[in-house]
Amino acid sequence: KQEVESHLEDIEPSDGIFPDDRKLQPYGNLFFLLQTEPRHIANLCRHVSLTEIDTLLQTVMFTLYGNQYESREEHLLLTMFQSVLSNQFEQINDFNSLLRANTPVSRMMTTYTRRGPGQSYLKSVLSERINNLIEHKDLNLEINPLKKLEEENKSLPENLPRSVTSEVAAANPDVQAIIAPRIKMLMEIANSFLQTIIDSIDQTPYGIRWICKQIRSLTKRKYVDCSEYAICTLIGGFFFLRFVNPAIVTPQAYMLVE
Repeated sequence: KQEVESHLEDIEPSDGIFPDDRKLQPYGNLFFLLQTEPRHIANLCRHVSLTEIDTLLQTVMFTLYGNQYESREEHLLLTMFQSVLSNQFEQINDFNSLLRANTPVSRMMTTYTRRGPGQSYLKSVLSERINNLIEHKDLNLEINPLKKLEEENKSLPENLPRSVTSEVAAANPDVQAIIAPRIKMLMEIANSFLQTIIDSIDQTPYGIRWICKQIRSLTKRKYVDCSEYAICTLIGGFFFLRFVNPAIVTPQAYMLVE
């Protein structure tokens, strides 16, 4: 204390500036309680507004449970997720609204995928394929003839007026000849990405797979007659829409591009 005070010319030594152990102990106990009893954070997440949730999640995901590769903290964090997801399923009766809207719960799931294990998975699985694709700098896969026309003032036959609709342009044989091979190539690229993801299922982080399992279990419990296809759409909404797709669409943001 004296050493620090000697370097602070504008501060007079006084009691209370440097808390002693008796004052720090209750503060530490508070954080220990919040970390080891996830129901408190889960309850808080259900009551914060959409504008406040991001700040809370940053603190919870990367500070309160900041040791992202430690099994104990991961277990506690996933326990909190289980409570929040269970409450979400109890409150929503419309199946089509589950996990699809931009809510604090969906934000929480997205933020969880940003943790270290999820980012490591994306890099190991997608980085090579993405970099191989972007090496083809001259590859043109635009399939909207009107958009292409706006970009280059070409690609559409001269006998088509510039004000033509997409439907009319797409029905033109010359336009179809341009688009057909591009659609085929896009399908091949998409299938190659999908196969890469399927082949890497054993590399998927435990927490991501656990959340998928919870979505399945909670759905079957709430909607007994729900089909496997419908359940898979919910799981895909989390795994692909909120986890994999953003990395493919914006690889620079995920540092997947060399």
